[in-house]
Amino acid sequence: MKGFPKAKKRYVVLTMLFLAQILNFIDKTAINFAIIPITKELNLTPNKAGLVLSSFFLSYAMMQFVGGYLADKFGIKKVLTGAVFLWSFATVLTGLARSTSGLIASRFLVGSGEGAFPASTSVAIVDNFKKQERARAKSVISGGASIGFAIGSIVVTLMITSLGWKWMFILLGFIGVILAMTLWFVLQPSEKKEDTIVENKNINKNLVKSSLANPLVWKLMVAAFFTNITFWGLQSWLPSYWTKVKGMDMVTMGIYSSIPSILGLCSFLLSGWILDKFMNGREKYMFIIGALFSAIFIYLMFNTDSIPLAFAYLSLSNIFLNAMNITVFVLPMKNISESSIGTATGIINTGAQIGSIVTPSVFGYLISAFNQNYNVAFMFLVASSLVILIVGFTINTKKENINGTPLLDSSR
Repeated sequence: MKGFPKAKKRYVVLTMLFLAQILNFIDKTAINFAIIPITKELNLTPNKAGLVLSSFFLSYAMMQFVGGYLADKFGIKKVLTGAVFLWSFATVLTGLARSTSGLIASRFLVGSGEGAFPASTSVAIVDNFKKQERARAKSVISGGASIGFAIGSIVVTLMITSLGWKWMFILLGFIGVILAMTLWFVLQPSEKKEDTIVENKNINKNLVKSSLANPLVWKLMVAAFFTNITFWGLQSWLPSYWTKVKGMDMVTMGIYSSIPSILGLCSFLLSGWILDKFMNGREKYMFIIGALFSAIFIYLMFNTDSIPLAFAYLSLSNIFLNAMNITVFVLPMKNISESSIGTATGIINTGAQIGSIVTPSVFGYLISAFNQNYNVAFMFLVASSLVILIVGFTINTKKENINGTPLLDSSR
């Protein structure tokens, strides 16, 4: 990377992070489809299946803060490369698991690796992009999630039906190991980063304290918590809903499931552009509008008998969920000190992943408690979206920046 001009280097970095995000979400999504044959093979109850799904989110949540702090302290090269390698190696272990405990352990390790990734990418964006470009850069990386879901829903279901769930995980893991080795050579630390490592060790002592003192961080943490409840409630249990309640086969479901994800990519890119161009200081309206329409379209989705119409409503709900999601992580990059962006983002994402931990098990409990009635569980997601709407009304970046963490240097 030393031979690349600075302007080109940042786009090479962005491209690699985009590819890593795609693989991240293919790996993350795979278990939601694989849990169907896994449940049959291992005779898992809904509660045990929920534990397998939740084990990932437990370690994923724990590593949000740790990964962000380490990225602030040591730079992105070691943290990002190590994160991709760990989750990929653990994905191979998932394919080798032969018991419920083995699945829980391997998914816990996958979550540990993937948990260090989100906050680290925010540090990478701040290191490489100006303030007025960061929402668009973040939207590109976030768009990788939509592509990961779109590709994953098709590729994973095809691999499961042709190779089986075990080989599907093993092959995805090997691809990730190759990507990790590539990242090691692409993510060369800048001279500035190397020169300031020692100095930053002293600054980092106050990272947690300054981040927790910022009310914006706490509000975004709550918003991220309920955003992830809504998002992962849909992602974790919709495959089972489509097959058990709607009677869809795996391949057809995978094809249909790719449509909301493809539209989600467009919504991420459009949201990033709008946030950069028109919404500085008014990002709260992304929360308010996104939360309202997410709740409406989720409600409409599970109250229609038409499968195509249900997927149309799901696609629309994803568009507004993505607008909320990207706003959560753009706000810190524009309103929090650069020296603590990883730590602050890690704290916010910890809240998000606590929501992710809760959701699969709560969803499984509600389905079991109400005699396999998915509608009750979906209403739980509608209520979560409305909570985000309320949080959006409370956000005031100007006031919170005065009382909390200082603004970023606008000259960058």
